[in-house]
Amino acid sequence: MRKRLYFARSCLVAAFYGGSLQYVVLAQDQDKPAVAPLPRTINLTQEQRYIIKENVKDLPLPKAPSSAPETIGDIVPEDIKLYSLPPLAVNKVAQARSHLFFVKEGNNAIVLVSPNDRRVADVIH
Repeated sequence: MRKRLYFARSCLVAAFYGGSLQYVVLAQDQDKPAVAPLPRTINLTQEQRYIIKENVKDLPLPKAPSSAPETIGDIVPEDIKLYSLPPLAVNKVAQARSHLFFVKEGNNAIVLVSPNDRRVADVIH
């Protein structure tokens, strides 16, 4: 009952503030605190993303399964092999130097990973 009331209130608020339900978030149980996603540990411009993508897309590397994580902050399992960025990409995008990456099967997303804790730092589609 409580969830329905929160959902109904959210719909009314969304309708009042722009009419879009795409921003409606279903209320969680009040006993469980909401957990905010972790912030990116690397901030890349569109140009830097393009440089990395162009330097990685044709590398003959095995791809990680489509079930591999690509949500920022998620921990990448040990069974997914991580690779260093190509030298040309590192020279042009210095802040990515310390990051590793893998490419996902299916959507070919390039997932940048922080090597210290194996957390997803950013995703380039």
